[in-house]
Amino acid sequence: MDKSELQVLPAPPKLIASLRAGFDAIANQIGVILIPIAIDLLLWIGPHLQVKTLLNQYFNSLLSESSLITRQTGDVLSAVTDALRSIAAQFNLLSFLRTIPVGVPSLMASRQPLQNPYGSPELIDITNPVMVIGVILGLVILGLAFGSIYFILVARVSLRSMTEPRNIIREWAWASLQVISLTAAMLLLFVIISIPSSCVISAIALIGIPLGQFAFFLYFGVLLWLAFPLLFSAHGIFVNHNNALVSVQRSMTLTRMTLPTTSVFFLSILALSEGLNILWRIPPESSWMTLLGLAGHAFITSALLAASFIYYRDADRWSQEMLKILKAKREAIV
Repeated sequence: MDKSELQVLPAPPKLIASLRAGFDAIANQIGVILIPIAIDLLLWIGPHLQVKTLLNQYFNSLLSESSLITRQTGDVLSAVTDALRSIAAQFNLLSFLRTIPVGVPSLMASRQPLQNPYGSPELIDITNPVMVIGVILGLVILGLAFGSIYFILVARVSLRSMTEPRNIIREWAWASLQVISLTAAMLLLFVIISIPSSCVISAIALIGIPLGQFAFFLYFGVLLWLAFPLLFSAHGIFVNHNNALVSVQRSMTLTRMTLPTTSVFFLSILALSEGLNILWRIPPESSWMTLLGLAGHAFITSALLAASFIYYRDADRWSQEMLKILKAKREAIV
């Protein structure tokens, strides 16, 4: 690599600079955090859509199967069922508005509150299985659509490329289609991997519980190994306007070429996000002080998302330039 190549080569992505720029961008355009605050308010104060009756019926039928109740598994199955009943009593179907890999961040989606300053929320128990499936699908699509507009706004703010509202609406429709395609492909890949893996784990667990636990952790490790190159799979849609396939390809290239820095970057984001979530959850659900937690969570997560867009832009430019130089060198050698 000669001196001229070094001069035109962009600087490698910088972790601290990206984080600082992300926080500055959201602080200068604070209105962006209203979207995650609105979702959290809905999950906190709005009605709760439940499937408590359906789940309890399933658990009762499970316990009534004499073939499942043995001296070794009876107590364990009963304890697990009691825990699941507790979760079913608290679970809110509206939490499916929090989607991945693109979605609006939410503190209440994981907290699942049953109290608010007005008392208890209105509980709507859905007992029709077909309706439950329809509601879930509708909420997931809405979550991806809301997540797309949120990602577009954060990307525009962080990269300082705000455009006219009509252009954003046009981009929203295209980006939502790409995000839905990406999500469906990821879900299909997860199912393809999980179905045979679950069969293998169950077979190993019959030999012994410790072996089953080892197999599960091994399966989880393989999932993480496969998921890491896809961490930026959606960023290309919003930064470079790539389609879903190209965005995934560039994400894999970027993470491979910047593995150490990208690993530290995501570990830093995870530590900041999860560490501060402990602080945001301190106020009780029935107190208006929870609003401070919602606002703090919305600001921090928006700033970290903005930092990821900035980091992705710089890392993508650097990796693409490196690929061009390597290609030119190979051609020169040939």
